[in-house]
Amino acid sequence: MKIKSLLTVGILASAVASPVMAAETMSAEQQQQIETVVHNYLLKNPEVLVEVSQVLQKKQQQNMQQQAKSAILDSGDQLLAGTMSVAGNPKGNVTLIEFFDYQCIHCKKMAPVISELIKKDSNLRVVYKEFPIFGGSSEYASKAVLAASMQGKYLPLHEALLALDKRLDPKLIMSTAKSVGLDTTKLEKDMASKLVSDELAASRALAEKLHLMGTPAFIIAATPGGKFSVTPEPAFIPGGASVEDLQALIKKASKKA
Repeated sequence: MKIKSLLTVGILASAVASPVMAAETMSAEQQQQIETVVHNYLLKNPEVLVEVSQVLQKKQQQNMQQQAKSAILDSGDQLLAGTMSVAGNPKGNVTLIEFFDYQCIHCKKMAPVISELIKKDSNLRVVYKEFPIFGGSSEYASKAVLAASMQGKYLPLHEALLALDKRLDPKLIMSTAKSVGLDTTKLEKDMASKLVSDELAASRALAEKLHLMGTPAFIIAATPGGKFSVTPEPAFIPGGASVEDLQALIKKASKKA
């Protein structure tokens, strides 16, 4: 059963992957016969499609990890660039970088985890990279929080927006900004500044370079003296993670830093 399954899937994969070759080496009748065999087999054994899908998904994840790690090693300075969205120790010997969206449910769940890590480790630097992928309100929120840094309130607004259990819109974002002590008139003006647009564009470019498919995404790297180090190899975590898992990666990077 297993051998037959693999043989059938192999024939299907070969035919799909190399249609030109199949057309050149098989007659129309042979192609029809193979298509019929594969079609009938898959109807009787649909679990084979699940197996193929799982293998494909695993391979795609491995490729994504490899592409991201390669891009990370090539982008250390850019990942640490900018001072508008830094928390923890600015000269920390380990840096955690998070790409996130203010309307991402998983990002909201990770917010208290990151806050706990900062409280527990005085040598941890956290760099937040705005990556608004959930529409106009997400982009508006990112601009507002970056602009809040010009009033020294990046982190208060960042944490307040992630704590909201509501769909964001400009009115709610501004009322939240006012609640944490921001001058909203100045905030709106700064949101349109080149400094904010450049920072947002740089984060997007990095996310694209890393081939990020969603949020959150984390990078943990050794940064002795505040400088990015490629040894040990930085860790890349696409998606959420527990406090324990992140602490283990931070500890590993800290020993080498």
